[in-house]
Amino acid sequence: MSVPPTAIASQPVWPDVAIFIATYVGLAIGGVPKTKLDRSAIALLGAIAVLLFRRLSFHDAMLQISFPTLALLISLMVVSAQLRMAGFYQWVVLRIVEVAHRPRSLLWGVIAVSAGLSALFANDVICLIFTPVLCIALKRAGRDPVPYLMALVTSSNLGSAATLIGNPQNMLISQTANLSFFAYSATVLPLVLLVLIIDGLLIWGIYHRRILTLIVAPGKEQPTPEKVSPQWGVIRKTLFIMTLLLLAMLLGDVLHLPIAISAMTAAGLVMISRKTRPSDLFSLVSWNLILLFVGLFIVVGDIQSRELLAPVIHHLASMGVHLEAFLPLSVVTLVLSNIVNNVPAVLLLKPTIPHAAVLSWYVLAVISTFAGNLTMLGSIANLLVSEQARAQHVRLGYVEYLKVGVPLTLLSTVITIGYFTCLRHM
Repeated sequence: MSVPPTAIASQPVWPDVAIFIATYVGLAIGGVPKTKLDRSAIALLGAIAVLLFRRLSFHDAMLQISFPTLALLISLMVVSAQLRMAGFYQWVVLRIVEVAHRPRSLLWGVIAVSAGLSALFANDVICLIFTPVLCIALKRAGRDPVPYLMALVTSSNLGSAATLIGNPQNMLISQTANLSFFAYSATVLPLVLLVLIIDGLLIWGIYHRRILTLIVAPGKEQPTPEKVSPQWGVIRKTLFIMTLLLLAMLLGDVLHLPIAISAMTAAGLVMISRKTRPSDLFSLVSWNLILLFVGLFIVVGDIQSRELLAPVIHHLASMGVHLEAFLPLSVVTLVLSNIVNNVPAVLLLKPTIPHAAVLSWYVLAVISTFAGNLTMLGSIANLLVSEQARAQHVRLGYVEYLKVGVPLTLLSTVITIGYFTCLRHM
């Protein structure tokens, strides 16, 4: 049974504040001491507390969940899983490292391919699959993997900002603000390309000695990357379906077809296969991320239903800080994204942006994504690369990461603010 608005207004708000703070502190820390709880479990526990203490009825809690966003996310994960199982990603990275004898070309190849694939598929998946193959192939070629791993992770984060399906926070923003896929990408793509060029120049400037120097003589004593036998029939079919999906999203305004339904249709076509069981595809879906979304939708929805953020926004406005302005929005997004991760930050900030403020939504999408490059903890993709590299006896530490992460993020943030400020005045 739903709680009437008057009843909600008369209830004390301290339990809602306590649940919210406890949840976001847990997200910032990444766990609870002496337990195995992760961010997804913490978000779910927050949602359970909202229900247990009757802050929202079960019906109202379900209304807070954006099922189109979840459907879009799961569908794209299914399509990406098919390409992963068919050996497409491994084949791509092995083709890239064939130019290991030309280190400058290899660097730009890693940046271009990882950014391009991340714009269409989850950057986490690209980093997860590319990292071990890059490490093994580069060590066999006598090259230092670290500069190329930095290129992989930073460019995958940057590239994912180019579309509304490149990462989870962009998917959430697209569903919340009902943004046009074509208009967003057409606006943001020049910015992303510029920052990718800066990324490559920055990595080259910092690591050019390590890039040009052989760490060991190339030879057979180095491990050999696992050979893959791509299932080209499955790959061609999946890429064709993905092409149709992109066309449907680009023509969404003409076809009046929501992105989520287009993605679900693509996932349905991918599942119709004589070689791959749907259960195998589902096993590669990041259910942890889905559950993180569900929990946060309910926790943040509870705060929004009681308008607890309104006094904070009014207080900031009285101090001259208006979040609809690009500079404060960018700074707050950058800081929050590196404290609690970018998805929780977007969920928290989206009520502060007017629905019709399209450019502000674009800024939120871009900055929350670029913010993932600041520190090793800024993005799950960063941690995946570090962990996968360690398994291959390659160290990419927190301090090492900051050499590129800090200047790249600060530069990209300043450029983004200037870029959208110019667009606003055109």
